Amino acid sequence: MDKTREDQLVMCGQVVDYVTENSDAIAASEAAAEQATAVADDYAQIKGARGGTAKRTKRLTVEAKEAKKMLLELLPALLGPLSRIAARLQDNALLASATLSGKQLRKLRPLAFAGVAEALLARAAQPDMVPELAKQGLTAKALKPLHEALAAFKTAQPATRKTINERVVAGAALEELVDALLDEVRQLDADMKAFKLLNRELYNGYTQARKLVTTGGRGRTEAV
Repeated sequence: MDKTREDQLVMCGQVVDYVTENSDAIAASEAAAEQATAVADDYAQIKGARGGTAKRTKRLTVEAKEAKKMLLELLPALLGPLSRIAARLQDNALLASATLSGKQLRKLRPLAFAGVAEALLARAAQPDMVPELAKQGLTAKALKPLHEALAAFKTAQPATRKTINERVVAGAALEELVDALLDEVRQLDADMKAFKLLNRELYNGYTQARKLVTTGGRGRTEAV
């Protein structure tokens, strides 16, 4: 496993130790407590897999990258017309989504990226939008390849928790497992923000545990 993933796994261990030690206080948020348990369970699975004879296969990662590449190539065909229509209809919510740049889309985490694409296609299928898109030649038939690309991406990039379970059983590469665990930790980040109001001291402690300790070089810390 590469150095970056090693450091990330150490950070995840810090988070698990912190939420385990403070489980009673975290119970004030049912959502945060549930996600903290999921992170701890997944971390334990990965630590167990690390001690085993995991096969270092990259198949799932390669398939997901190829599917995302295809979706990124096709999305502009819908985004351009949608942005024009949104501006004409003064639909600011649609305009914000339709004007996302390729760079912004590439930076999205897999589940967020799939969510954006799915929301755009759902909007394109609404009765008020169908005739507008048809004026630009984007009929249901024309949009079919985009729907197929999204379906392929979602199949190649399943839900994070399912990914961890399946990859551990399949003996996937540890790098893949750590990436999936980090997605779970980011979901915990969102839940823990409630403690800015509920228990600021607990939240501050969590943010400290959440910092990445770079064990090489100068030993700097940073958020992940």
